[in-house]
Amino acid sequence: MSPSRAKSRTPAGARSENRSLAPADKLKREVQAVLTDELRSDENRIGHGKFDGFAYVAAEAYFHLAGGYEAGLQPMQLKHRGRSHWWLLDPSGRVIDLTLAPRETSDFQYQRGHRRTFRYTPAGISRRAQTVVERVRAARS
Repeated sequence: MSPSRAKSRTPAGARSENRSLAPADKLKREVQAVLTDELRSDENRIGHGKFDGFAYVAAEAYFHLAGGYEAGLQPMQLKHRGRSHWWLLDPSGRVIDLTLAPRETSDFQYQRGHRRTFRYTPAGISRRAQTVVERVRAARS
């Protein structure tokens, strides 16, 4: 699921409890550059944005490429309007949302998310995320 791109409106003087977005880094751009339609989750698409439907696979791939828990990353998930959205928190508590393109913002309620682990697989990583990891590594060579 890709969160809404519209900025939220809060009443004057009200504080947003939403988490801040981490700036797009090189790894985020590398992961997004290798995403193709067969890796997209149709069940979680809502039709917004270029990276809609890639939340889980992109977050899992980024997590593994960046060093996972040892790098201070925390997978997060929230079911919203019948759809599941995944993202990561960096060591500073900022949101790394792989469905957002550079300079895109979101009013998604990240603060309502829950700490999660990625689904267990015997390989330790899903097949789709492994494909993304392999593509990123190949593009670096």
